[in-house]
Amino acid sequence: SEEKIKELKIDTPVWVTGIGYANDYAYVAKRGEWTGFKATQLASHQAYQMAKINPNQVEVATVHDAFTIAEIMGYEDLGFVKKGAGGKFIQEGQSEKGGKVGVNLFGGLKAKGHPLGATGLSMIYEITKQLRDEAGPLQQPLKNYVGLVHNVGGTGHFAYVMILRR
Repeated sequence: SEEKIKELKIDTPVWVTGIGYANDYAYVAKRGEWTGFKATQLASHQAYQMAKINPNQVEVATVHDAFTIAEIMGYEDLGFVKKGAGGKFIQEGQSEKGGKVGVNLFGGLKAKGHPLGATGLSMIYEITKQLRDEAGPLQQPLKNYVGLVHNVGGTGHFAYVMILRR
């Protein structure tokens, strides 16, 4: 609340404006799609609706990348690009600092580790630093201060998406 922010003397608050959660079949063979996670698609749709934004408004994100293809599928499932265009998005540098959506500018889960139970919180921390302009040399240039946090559990059958704003 505004009162708590004043009480704690937080000069740059970051707000959660959208949350989405969805799940799919744990048994992969039951899923209708093999090149993405339906749970991520559903969770991101919920979060975008709650935050009253669309994927094109996200400027910085943490995308679950515990294995390489998951990051590319994440770009597509989150709506940053159309299906099949995730690789091109990377090749064009659109996921790098200064790109359309700076993604995993801290190096991603494979670079820093994937501590189960703490992964999601660490991803929220990274986006909070970005939105508060506290990311130092990893700082994404921001205009509207809209960030996204995406985390996946199990075999991709759980997905969580948060929209954060300053």
